[in-house]
Order: sequence, then C-alpha cells, then structure tokens
Amino acid sequence: LPFVECSDICSLYRRLLDQTPFIMPPPEPATLKSFGFSGFFLTALLSSLSYFNVDTYRLTTRFNALQSLFTLNQTEIDRFMASYALFDGDWSNDNGKSEAQIVDYYHVLNHLCALGNVEKMYIPPFMDGSVNLAANQELFERKMMEDIGLTLDGNNDDKNVLELGCGRGRISAHTARETGAHVFGMNIDPSQIANAKSYAEHTGLGNRTDFRVQSFNDLPFPFPDNYFDASYQVQAFSYALDKEALFKEIYRVLKPGAKFSYLDWVLLDAFEPGNKEHEKAIRHLTPLLGAVDTVHYKEVEDAMKKAGFKILLSEEASRGEKGIQGPLIQTERETFAWVGTFSKYFLPKRFTMMLERMDEGVQTFIDVDEMRLGTTSYQIVLEKPGAQCDA
Repeated sequence: LPFVECSDICSLYRRLLDQTPFIMPPPEPATLKSFGFSGFFLTALLSSLSYFNVDTYRLTTRFNALQSLFTLNQTEIDRFMASYALFDGDWSNDNGKSEAQIVDYYHVLNHLCALGNVEKMYIPPFMDGSVNLAANQELFERKMMEDIGLTLDGNNDDKNVLELGCGRGRISAHTARETGAHVFGMNIDPSQIANAKSYAEHTGLGNRTDFRVQSFNDLPFPFPDNYFDASYQVQAFSYALDKEALFKEIYRVLKPGAKFSYLDWVLLDAFEPGNKEHEKAIRHLTPLLGAVDTVHYKEVEDAMKKAGFKILLSEEASRGEKGIQGPLIQTERETFAWVGTFSKYFLPKRFTMMLERMDEGVQTFIDVDEMRLGTTSYQIVLEKPGAQCDA
C-alpha cells in the first residue's frame, strides 16, 4: 500500500462511522464476505459496532456500494458517462437521449449515492436540523404516508399502495414497515429492482412488497381500474415523457377518494425565463439532480387538474424560516469527503472520474436553493374525487 498519513485514516474512519444512529433493519453481510471477511469475524465486528451504537446498516451499505463500483467493467462506466446526454435540454431536444440511458445512469449512480446518506437517491425536505439527511428522509416519508391517508400503526394490511420510480425500494420498505400496507414498486432499472427484492426478503418484508421492472412511461400500467388505496412518487417524474397522460393513468388505478403525493424538482416563482444567470444555473444543476425535464410547479398542477385530480396541498415541503434544503446539501457534501480520501489511496482512477461527475453542481444547488429559483422538495398532494376509500 502507498504511504498513508495517520490523520487521513483517522478522518476517514470518523466520517465513515460518524452518523446519527437510528433504528434500521439488520445489515446483509453477503457482500462484505467478498472482501475476505470470515463469517465469524464479520458477526463479531458488526456485533461490537452495534454495541457502541454505530449504524451498522449504513456501514455495510457503503461496503456493498464500494464492492459494486469496484467491479464495474469499462463498458458500464462508458455508458454511465455517455448517459449525461440526457441532461442536454428536455425531451424535446432530439440529441439521441433515450430511456436506455436512464438505466445506464442509475445503474452506477445508485451505488455512488449509497456511499453517503442518499441511498434513496433524493435530497429530502429540510425537516429537522438536529438530525442527518437520512433521518430527514424518514421524517418526510412518515409525513407523506399520513398525507396519503395511511396510519403509522402497522394496521393498514388491507391497503394497496403504488410507488412510481421506486429505486432500490427503500421507501417502499419503509412504507410497508410503518403502515403494514402492501406496497408495489415500479422502476426502469433491473439492478435496482433486484436490490429492492433482496432487501425486502432480508428484512422480512417480502410478503408485503412487490417490485417489478417497468417504466412509468410505458402505459397503461399492469393494474386494473380503482385498484390502489394510495400512491406516491419521490423525485422521479422529471423522466416523464407526457405528464398529463401519466397523471391520467395514476387517476385510473386509484380508488375514488384515494390520494397521491408528488415530491419533485420544480422551478419556483423567483425564476425568470430569459434571465441568463438563472438559466445558466439551472442548466449547470440538472446533471447533479438527474433531471431531464425542468418545469414550473404550476405546469405540473395544470397537468394534474386536466387528469381530473383535486389538489389538496401544493407547497415547499422544507420547514424553517426560509424553507430551504441548503443545510442538508452542505452536510451531505461534507459526508462525501470521506469517499475522496478513500479513493485517493485505495481505488482505481476511474472512481475519481465518476465522483467528479457527481460533485459537479453541488455549489450551484446551494445557490439555486438560496435564491429560491427551484427546489427538489416541492410537494403536491392530490385526491381522486369520489367516495372515501373503504376502511
């Protein structure tokens, strides 16, 4: 090994473990064993860390992500880099962008995000400054569950819930665990669906979740009319080719009286079309967000109304005086600093290239957030008119 400063390793170790602990399911050790850990040593290691209140789930998730990134072949890396053509304008810019590039992008990005606290691949609304980003995600998700009519008592076993763009299925699993509902998750990336299924089985949620590979642009959905008691999406709809058609399909599969929660990247009223500074900032930011389509929240509302929905709530979901996400973004930026230290000494050079791509635009994200040009935490809650869902 190259010479490594002790201070660097100490800093790395602190960053790796210094996360606000909260209750999580037990970690899956299978991938860690590929690093050469014996079953006995691994069990002892995780048990001792748990004793000292270390979030072992987050630790093992990071090891698993490193393993997945380390074993990427050159073709997968090249496809990831080429997928950034997605963010050269919206879908109307015919530069060869396709849904296949979404798969190439997230096939790598989901592992990069898992190196920090963004395994769920979204920056949540700012809910509580005293806890970390992952805990803020859980706080928002509990609020969202209640917004769509679910109770947090585990007694919703007669409810069917649909998540669109479910990623690794961690929000689906959280929803099933908190509410007792049966959650169906759809995602375009086969590798993330495989991860979601594995996680659900490992955490005892296999019988309350159902994950399938499908684009939400592939209409109609494979579900009958009036099937779901609730539905939601979290920062996935910038990939929607036809928002009005998509909302009409969501309307079709929801029961009368059922609710839908939308949380996504939108432009706010302070954004001025034609303002070169504003437009440059948004263009610089969209690759970091993985956003193809950038629209004003009122355009989203119009598509929802045309689909037949009643809007119950439309607001910035971040709490606080300014309603900004900046503190969470900056904290996560600092969390990811350990990755740079680790890759400097132990990982192939291709990691630097991938991490640099991911880091581009972070300061712009903070600036756009401060200027209130746009936000990734705008929430709209909808209701399909009609009788309330059966209890």
